[in-house]
Amino acid sequence: MAVNYNDDRFQQVEDEKQEQLNQYNQTYDDLMAEREEITNQQQGLVDQWQQTQNENLDKQLQFQQDLINQQKAETEKAYQKEAKSAYTDYQKEIDRYGVSREQQVTNGVGNTGYSESSNVSMYNTYQNRLSTAHESLTKAYTEFDNAIREAQLTNDVTKAENALTALQQKLQITLEGFNYKDTATQNKLNWQQQINSDYYNRYQDVLNQINYENEVAEQIRQFNEQMALQKQQFEYQKQQDAIVNAQNWASINKNNSGGYPELTEEVNTAYYQGKMNSDVEKYGAFSNGYQPKGISGHGTLSKSGDTITFNTQTLSGQKQTVTQNIWKAEDGTQWYWDGRYNKYKQVK
Repeated sequence: MAVNYNDDRFQQVEDEKQEQLNQYNQTYDDLMAEREEITNQQQGLVDQWQQTQNENLDKQLQFQQDLINQQKAETEKAYQKEAKSAYTDYQKEIDRYGVSREQQVTNGVGNTGYSESSNVSMYNTYQNRLSTAHESLTKAYTEFDNAIREAQLTNDVTKAENALTALQQKLQITLEGFNYKDTATQNKLNWQQQINSDYYNRYQDVLNQINYENEVAEQIRQFNEQMALQKQQFEYQKQQDAIVNAQNWASINKNNSGGYPELTEEVNTAYYQGKMNSDVEKYGAFSNGYQPKGISGHGTLSKSGDTITFNTQTLSGQKQTVTQNIWKAEDGTQWYWDGRYNKYKQVK
């Protein structure tokens, strides 16, 4: 018996497999989404760390710049004070009403070469003080500017180091995320393969169960068919035995009384009780005593070698399946004996 692959049990196995696959795939997708969120959070924390570090560096740089600018302002004040002080002293020295001028007049050197030389010397002293103060100011400004540039360079270098550190951390986070996803994906493939394998085995179990059921059903069918055939053969043999017994009984009574006893019916079988078929008188009967050897209008019969099986029932209403020979008449037509009607029927 062929397997019915539309059996609901096959579809049930497929539905259960698909449901389990869907549940696992949903769990896998949720894990991937959670991992993606964690990776983004970690990278966001790295960005926040880098931003915080750079903001602190900028604050430190601004503080250093402000401090240096304050120092530059103080140095500028000191320079202006020194310049003013030098000028004041110079003015005091050259003031003709001043002490030096009075001393020169007293000593009789006023308006002399000595007096002019003294004025030049005081002016040079003033210029030297002014030049020294300006040189100190310029040197201080240079040092301050260098300090600012150094602070800026240090700030830029540290920021670059922070960027490199952040990049390394992000690469490490990305690598960890990739390794997690790679392992999870491999586990997903392995688990899907395991699910498919498990449900393939369950599918085979259903197939084996259906094959077993079909085998048992076929055995039952064959058993029932065999029992029906045996029962048919038994009934047929029973009929034949009854006929033989009736013939023997008639023969015995004929010998004893010199004639056949009067029977209630000419033919008495499980399928028919009544008069003999009229063709028996013309063609004679086979060994059962009531089946004629020929058919009027078609001639004598001979076995064709084929049989026919059909359903019928006894006079008591019991349904039977019988097998009869197919007979070939002289005109080529084919016939089989139907005991229920006590006559031949033509094979169509």
